[in-house]
Amino acid sequence: MPTAQALMKKMTARGATIPIATDVVCGKKFDAAEPAVAKDAGAVADDDMIFDIGPKSAQELVDIIMKAGTVVWNGPVGVFEFDQFGAGTKAIAMAIAETKAFTLAGGGDTIAAIQKYDIYDKVSYISTAGGAFLEFLEGKKLPAVEMLEQRAAG
Repeated sequence: MPTAQALMKKMTARGATIPIATDVVCGKKFDAAEPAVAKDAGAVADDDMIFDIGPKSAQELVDIIMKAGTVVWNGPVGVFEFDQFGAGTKAIAMAIAETKAFTLAGGGDTIAAIQKYDIYDKVSYISTAGGAFLEFLEGKKLPAVEMLEQRAAG
């Protein structure tokens, strides 16, 4: 909580926000047959497991994606492997497929979602290296990329 609060304060000072789920989809156990129960985030019980974001939260993210110039997608927002917990991830995937923004996606779970929702040809760039993909975007030097750059320089 302190880290999240510090990040939110920092973003507010910049005139930006970090979207926080206001509604979620829960179940009592991790099972393909588990019924999905939508509820406000504040109504989550101690024995609930949150398996997806709710429809209001998904729409908030879709709205952000549709206004963006660049979108970086690293990870699903729910247990999309179970259809009843996949609506949030599907909404994000469809927004990424429809946006005019330059879209980058990385990581194994993200690629699995791209495959499930059949949007391969709608994503501008797909990386199979999840962690390295994020480190590269952060500006960190990656040994393999550095070696290729040195070879290209002669």
